[in-house]
Amino acid sequence: MGVLLGILVFVVANGIGHSSLEPRQLRIFQRIVRWSGLGLVIVFTVGEYMDRWGAETLERADRWLLQNGRRTILLLILLILGYTTMWNGVTFLRHYFFHSSAYDLGIQDQVVWNTSQGRLFSSSIEVDHYFGDHVQPYLVLPSLVYIVFPSPYVLLAFQSFVLALSAWPLYRLGRRKFNSPAIGLAVAFCGLAYPALGFLNRTDFHCEVVAVPLLLAACERIDACDWRGASVFMGLALFAKEDTGLTVAGLGLMVAFCHRQWRFGLIWVLVGAAYSLVALFVIIPAFRGAPSDTLLRYQWLGDTPLVMLSTIISRPGFVLQKVIVAKHILTLLQLLAPLAFLPLLGFSALFPAVPALMISFLSASPTQTTIYYQYMASVIPFMSVAGIMGLHWLTTSMWGSRIWGWILPRQTRSNRGLSLGLSIMLFAILASWAYENPITTNTIAASMTVQQMVEVDTKPQVSSFPSLIQPNDAAIREGLEHVPDDVYLVTTNTYAPHLSHRRNIKLLPRMPNPTVESGVAAIFLNLKDLRGRVNCENYRQYLESAMLSDFGVTFYRDGVLLVQRNTGDSRQLKELLDNWPGCD
Repeated sequence: MGVLLGILVFVVANGIGHSSLEPRQLRIFQRIVRWSGLGLVIVFTVGEYMDRWGAETLERADRWLLQNGRRTILLLILLILGYTTMWNGVTFLRHYFFHSSAYDLGIQDQVVWNTSQGRLFSSSIEVDHYFGDHVQPYLVLPSLVYIVFPSPYVLLAFQSFVLALSAWPLYRLGRRKFNSPAIGLAVAFCGLAYPALGFLNRTDFHCEVVAVPLLLAACERIDACDWRGASVFMGLALFAKEDTGLTVAGLGLMVAFCHRQWRFGLIWVLVGAAYSLVALFVIIPAFRGAPSDTLLRYQWLGDTPLVMLSTIISRPGFVLQKVIVAKHILTLLQLLAPLAFLPLLGFSALFPAVPALMISFLSASPTQTTIYYQYMASVIPFMSVAGIMGLHWLTTSMWGSRIWGWILPRQTRSNRGLSLGLSIMLFAILASWAYENPITTNTIAASMTVQQMVEVDTKPQVSSFPSLIQPNDAAIREGLEHVPDDVYLVTTNTYAPHLSHRRNIKLLPRMPNPTVESGVAAIFLNLKDLRGRVNCENYRQYLESAMLSDFGVTFYRDGVLLVQRNTGDSRQLKELLDNWPGCD
């Protein structure tokens, strides 16, 4: 019966041809269903063998690990260092070969550099003070390193290492729940191999990544009934980002209802909600001089936060129509499938993820509703924890015993199904890289329609080049060397992260007939690079304005152009515009 069910699921996936999903999204959905069907077939055909073999393997592994306690710690350290090294390599290469962007590596690199120079949280892209955009005081930490070694690679390495630390609380939780160091290491591996975590690590740099290990540590301490330790980690997690307080409030509510710790839980509900409300509606407007631009993503609900809240309460059907759509269901599948849907069995641990999911699903920004960017940072920890709790429920509860009795009728040992459940989780996490590889997936193409790519104001970028290395790579690097230090510079989204160690840097404006601001001293462009919401006409119009403002060419080679005010060859700039080469 189970084999037939698995085959049916596989066939249905191949037969799906109509959906509101884009073709790329539909292919991902089909792959998830196919792999799920294959998993069912494997479980019902060789499940008993896998369970016996897995139990013997776990027993041998536990004996070996317990013979010397240092072995477990050494393997855990190797896991953390291996993850850090791999993702350092990926993110370093992306940046080195000009695939990073101003949103948000360039922005946060400038903020950290300015902070290291004594100009705390100073910025020039979008806002003058970074707290007018996001409240993330943890940026002070890498700024201390910038005093000695100012480089965006510091941020990338910091991000990879912080996310790698997620393995520690996952290991502790897994070991305690199953009384097995081997299982602890296995669930820590699954947590680090989780595709959504990889996409978070890959997407430039975002300070909110510190919330991932902190929220995991808080969950681990809550499971151990260490309320003081949990409070420390929940308090530290608050400062990851202005909206993390809502996640902390959700965690407090979960503790109140599921652990019956009413006083502890309700205190953190109030603290978390209060922090986010103050950060969003007091701190950000105070530094910005206006309400947060994030609210623009929710204007379909109303013009003000109170009207938005009123719409959600008074018109739930209207709101649900916008929330329960195919692309959001796909996102949930992408979060659940890599953990073999086990988080559904540990559903109470998923409750703190609801605020972050609702913030994403209510947003009009198409990138915010997917797993490919930073917006799932407060969801990822609870998926991993719920996966562990789901596996524990499946192997210890009466209903779990009935399920294994159906799948493994000839197995009678007390921990029946534990090794098979763990094997299923490992299979699912490895299979997910076949359809959702965080290193190679084109995140924009997977998350947006073609029309959205053209019309919507998106920050992440799509490379127009088919290869890792840009065709005029040598000219780009030579041109960057000619850019003067700490002058007011205008460039594009792609090159801002390589030029952001200065007090003033702006991105090339997209509006028709743009004009060069009076303070701009230099403009750096790669005319052969049309990534980052620009087109060839943007380049030409902006350079025409620069020519009228006494700019001259100081470097031009293979499409890479540097022009500066009151210096360089103005005649060469005029000739370039008169004989416009285009952007091919």
